[in-house]
Parts: sequence; C-alpha cells; structure tokens
Amino acid sequence: MSDSLKKKLDIVFRALQNEHKYCSFEELNERVVFEEGLSKEERFKTVVDTVCKYTIDTKDKNWIAKLYGGGTDMSFLAEMIVSYFNQNCHTYSSSPFFTFAEEQIIKKTIGYVGYDKRASGLFLPGGSYCTLIGMICARYNKFPASKRAGLNYPIQVITSINSHYSIEKSAIMMGMGTDNVIKIDFEKTTPEEFEEIVVNNNVFMINSTFGTTSEGTIESVDKFSTVLKKYNIWHHIDACVSGVALFSNKYRYLTSSFKNANSVTIDCHKCLNLNQQCSLLLVKEGGLLGDVSRITAPYLFHEDSEHDIANRSFQCGRRADGFKLWFCDQLDDLDAQVTLIYDRNARFKSIIAHDHRFISVLEYSLTHTCFKLVTDKEVRIHEITAALRMESVFIEYHSDYFRAVAVNDNINEDGFKFILERIIAVHKQLSEE
Repeated sequence: MSDSLKKKLDIVFRALQNEHKYCSFEELNERVVFEEGLSKEERFKTVVDTVCKYTIDTKDKNWIAKLYGGGTDMSFLAEMIVSYFNQNCHTYSSSPFFTFAEEQIIKKTIGYVGYDKRASGLFLPGGSYCTLIGMICARYNKFPASKRAGLNYPIQVITSINSHYSIEKSAIMMGMGTDNVIKIDFEKTTPEEFEEIVVNNNVFMINSTFGTTSEGTIESVDKFSTVLKKYNIWHHIDACVSGVALFSNKYRYLTSSFKNANSVTIDCHKCLNLNQQCSLLLVKEGGLLGDVSRITAPYLFHEDSEHDIANRSFQCGRRADGFKLWFCDQLDDLDAQVTLIYDRNARFKSIIAHDHRFISVLEYSLTHTCFKLVTDKEVRIHEITAALRMESVFIEYHSDYFRAVAVNDNINEDGFKFILERIIAVHKQLSEE
C-alpha cells in the first residue's frame, strides 16, 4: 500500500467521525458545489468531507429504522481486504483463498442447518437474487426440460400474503408473470384447501418466510407437508431477516424446520450486522445449482479444479462476499453477536410493555419491536417519521404502527427510550398545529 493511499485513508477515517446531516435531494443539489482552483489534495479532502457529512451514519445511536446496521468492525476490515485485492471469485486459480473461505463457511453453515453432504450453497448479491436462484432450482427440479426448451405453459408458485416482494420480482424475471404468484393466508388455509389449489394449478414451489419484513414473524407450512411431498413441490424458506439464528446456540432451535426445506436464504448483512452485501443461498440437493446453470466455457473452466464456484452459478463476476462471514467467524463471536441482537429486541419489547403511552402490535417477533401510540388524537405517522429524520433520528413504520429493528450495535435501552420520547414530542407538536 502506497504512502499516498495511506494518507488518503487517514483523511477518510477522520471524515467519518464528523457530524452527519440528512437533507433532501433538492438541498443536496444546491449544496454540493465545489470551489474551482483547489489543489488535488484539497479537492480530495473537500469531496470526502462532503460525502461523509451528507451520508446517513447507520452506526449512530439513533439509527433503528432498517433491517441492517452499520456493520461490525471485523466485517468492515474484511470488506477492505476484499476491495484491496479486487479478485473475481469465479475460479479457484484466480482467487484461491477467497474460494477456500467461501467453501469452508458454506460447509459450516450447512452443518448448522442439518443438511447432509449432498448440500451446497452460494453467496449471491442480495437476498432477492438468492430467492430468484432458489425459484429457478425449484422450476428445474420439477420441469428439467425448461433449461433448454423453456416452458410454453404457465406454472405457479405459492407464497403467503406477508411474503417479500422478491417473489413477484423473481416471477417477472423468470418470465412467469406476477399473475402466477398465488398468495394465500397460511394460517387460515386448510390442507384440503391447499391441495385443491395445487391440483388446479402447475405449482412447483412454495415460499415461507422466517422473519417477515414488516413484523419479523415466522411462518410455518408444516401442515402442508404431506401435500408438498405428494406433488413434488419445492419448499424455499426466505430466512433473510432472521435466519442468522443459526449462529446462536441460544436461538438455533428456532431454525429446526430448515433441514426439511429444499433451499434457504440468509442475509448475514441484516441481523448478523455484516457489511452489505453478504447473502447466502443453501440448497439441499446441491448438485442442482450446477445442473441448472452450467454452460460449457473452455476459456474459463478447466479440469484441474473442482472448486470453480462460478461453475454452479449464473454469475461469472463474483465478489468475495463469503469471505466477510468467514473472517468474522474466525475473529468475532458470532454466537454472542446474534444472541445480543435477539435479546436486545426482547428488552425493547419489555420497555414498550411497561410504558402506558404505547401498546405492542405483535408480541411474537424475533427481531422487530412493533408498537402504536396510545392517544385519542390522529397519529400522523408518516409526518412523525419524516420530522424525526430531519433530526437524524431514524425509525420506520408500516401501515399504522412504528417498527424498530434492534440490529444496530450502538443502540441501547436509553437510546430507544430517547427515540420514544421524540415520537411523543413530535406527535404532540403536530397535533397542536
């Protein structure tokens, strides 16, 4: 690393500690103007300071809005190593250690799930893309001719009314169309009603969610298991939000259903709080990953290595995202990290339960604290969150309730109480206007 780069990194690290400010696109358009005539060094510092000033700090004690936090220190360092070497993880010969790390951490995670040696996995760019590949594997499993000839008739996937929109996005990308995504209420639908839906359609997959986006709840399709087996229907679990319970000795029991699913998606950049992106798709019949995607490419793949990961991937260019999880597994305590996040959420729920000004919306959630204001006045929830954002206090809402996610390691009970007080104050201010 050159001295010049070291000096620039020092400037960046100092700028990261500066105050951050949220403002609108229009304000940025007016404010981000750089003086002419600056030296290269002055311009570099000015640009870096400006970027850091107007970028939200997801490590801040008032960040509790999304399904991710600022990332752990070890994850940040791993990201630096990945970026510095800038390798493509398509063949072993081009990225030997990153390939080794990815294979090792996949094997370890497969062990947590309870799959046998036939299982395999891939780190992919985001949970939505993992869902897409899971759906393609499911289609190939039931309609193997689709790889070469495609399909000239409609096929359907079943998912719940609370599932992530990536199911519909995947249906678009696969050429199925969103009309062939059948949404049902898992709790209200009986096995008999479910079988009727299957019989009247070409259903090839069902998707359930382990940690829904809006509420953090767990869905079960156990009552449909006989029908799934009878009609050879693939079960994919979208565990993007809460699936990292696998890494917690205390909470791993919650993932006992994973071993019965055909594929599982886990976003380690969410509740494990690694740097974006770090998404893992695990497939019980791992050979399908290669079968569904492999195309002969003699200019890239040779016979001297069985660890050319792109040979089981639709991607050729691949970042070493798996290395981040491997690195943190070596140097951090992932068990403690995950357990802390889940325990923190339980404490936040307890705070709501003991504060008469609020009421919990949903008790059973692993990662979300959902609550409403107790008031006889209109709660202008969008305006409240928008006003708080201008104070650099970030909390999200869904429908008519607030949603706090306890991922950020710098948020604590006092910080959560502070945010609650700001909600009360802004609501009062808006009510008096």
